[in-house]
Formats: sequence, C-alpha cells, structure tokens
Amino acid sequence: MGWWLKHPIWWGSVVGLLGTGLGGLLGALWGAPRPRRLAGLMNGVAGLMIAVSCFDLLPEAYGISAPWGLAGLALGVLAMLGADLLTRRRVRGGRMAQAGLLVGLGIALHNLPEGLAIGSGFADTPALGLTLGVLIALHDVPEGLALAVPLRASGMRMGRVMALALASGLPTGLGAALGVAAGGVSRQMIALCLGLAGGAMLQVTAQEMIPGAGALYTGWDANLMLAVGVGVGSLVTLLV
Repeated sequence: MGWWLKHPIWWGSVVGLLGTGLGGLLGALWGAPRPRRLAGLMNGVAGLMIAVSCFDLLPEAYGISAPWGLAGLALGVLAMLGADLLTRRRVRGGRMAQAGLLVGLGIALHNLPEGLAIGSGFADTPALGLTLGVLIALHDVPEGLALAVPLRASGMRMGRVMALALASGLPTGLGAALGVAAGGVSRQMIALCLGLAGGAMLQVTAQEMIPGAGALYTGWDANLMLAVGVGVGSLVTLLV
C-alpha cells in the first residue's frame, strides 16, 4: 500500500469516496425500475437507514454522552426539516429528487464523525486507523445506494448522481483531518455529530423515503421490505 493511503487524511478521503461511490454506482446502474419494485427497494433502503441509526449511530452517541447525543439527535431532525423547507421550491424532479438530496445531506453529516474516528484512530496507532477505514467503507455502501436510487428514479443523469454520491463522501476526509489535528477530538463533539447524523437519517426516512414508497405502491411485498431492511441493517451493524 502506498504511503499516501497510509496518511490519515488521504485514507479518510479514499474511504468516503469508495464507500458512498460504490453504493452510488450500484444505485445509478439500477436505473428507474417499475413503481412496485422501486417502492420495495426504497422501503428496504429506509429499513437499512433506520437500523444504522438505531443500532449503531445513536447507541454509540449515547454511550459517549447521552445529553450531547440527544442534543445532536434534535439538531439532526431540525436540520432536515430546515433543508426540506429550503429545497422544496428549488429541487426539480419532484419528491424522488428531493428525497435523494436530503439523504445525501444526511450521509454527508454522518461521514464527518466517521472521518473523526479514522483520524483519532491514526492518532492512536496507524493499524487502528486503517482497520476503521476498511470497516467504514463497507458501512457506507448502502448509504450511497440510498442516495442514488431516488435520484435515478427522478430522471437525474447517471453522471450527476455519481458526482453527488462522491461529494457526500468527502466529509470523511475532512473529519479525518480534524481528528488528526486535534489528536483525538472532544468526546462530547463526537457524540453530538453521531446523534446529529442519526437524527438526520431517521427524519429523512420518516419524511421522504417511506411516504415516497407508499405513494408508488402499497402492496404487502413492498411493505415487507421495510422489515427486511431493518433486519439486514441490524445484522450489518453487528458484523461491521
């Protein structure tokens, strides 16, 4: 492995781009499936996002500092409500495009504390930083998928979808730089960032993903995918 991949800032950037980029590529290649299949896929991705928030981000935040984690949760919800108000009149492509952009914002917020974890890991030992980077890259793949699917369904071109997926991964590198500069950032700030990301992702699923799927198709098979997504996501949080 080249020296540049062993540098925490570069490694954090590669992790963010690789994870969300691969997920974005898979979602972009999927294209715009039929409403029944798209509803099932959106519910499945929503389930994944719920699982990541409830079984990974929020418990980790509360374990570090419950007050700061709760404050982050509230800020994340408010941030998504504000983003919804700002984008509702400016986003072309209808509900699907808005859902994709809000998911992307939530992922970007989520990737900042992940970068902080990588940078802090390198501040301890390079091996820990590299290991965290690999795990986080795997963890980010379904998030890139969650961003790309609604954007492609809205008719957005594949190149633009990929650009947005990659852009949402950039905060990981920024977080790694901050983690290295601080030599291990404040634990309360990490709890705040994790809670903020969890709240943002939960708000997006409740506000856009699940209602959007229901507007497309309401059959039992599509609704079952929500539970499947939560189950798969909870398993991933245990294994990754």
